Amino acid sequence: MATNNHRTYPRVNTLLPVTVRRLLPAESGELNCRVTTDIIVIDDFLPPQVQDELLNMWLNMLNAKLDYLIRQASPKREDIVFMNCEPLNISGSGMSLVVQESFKIGDILEIRMVLQTYPSKILYLYGETVRIEGTPQKAESHIVSVKFRGMNDEVRNEILKFDYKKHRQKLSTGKKT
Repeated sequence: MATNNHRTYPRVNTLLPVTVRRLLPAESGELNCRVTTDIIVIDDFLPPQVQDELLNMWLNMLNAKLDYLIRQASPKREDIVFMNCEPLNISGSGMSLVVQESFKIGDILEIRMVLQTYPSKILYLYGETVRIEGTPQKAESHIVSVKFRGMNDEVRNEILKFDYKKHRQKLSTGKKT
């Protein structure tokens, strides 16, 4: 059965550092998505494997040491955020992501997400939960879909640039989008 695609913006599947929290009713008044570059993000994402096993061991060791030094040097700094990499699907109007927390339809969420560009850009996104699905692989996880609220052109353009870059990479390597 053929269905028409009514999406305004393209979507891309990816794996990015992200945190999610439910906003309290008092916090969900005027929401404005924004982009910042003034936060240091530490994620648990390992660097990709390289062919040379000795080089791979050295890179992983250096990565672990750098993470340790950053944690030790600034444990009380407000501008450091620890995030886990999670699979997500994002477009200019909404996103779906895997979460361990329980949310309800209509909840307003604050989503902090790192676009891995140089310099890294941290997006503060706000969205209303529109769909919740279980995940067959992990009983304690859910796929939550949100429609963005408080979106502006600056943030949407960052997402679209990221989406197009991912699509371009898939096309150049011959993978399906």
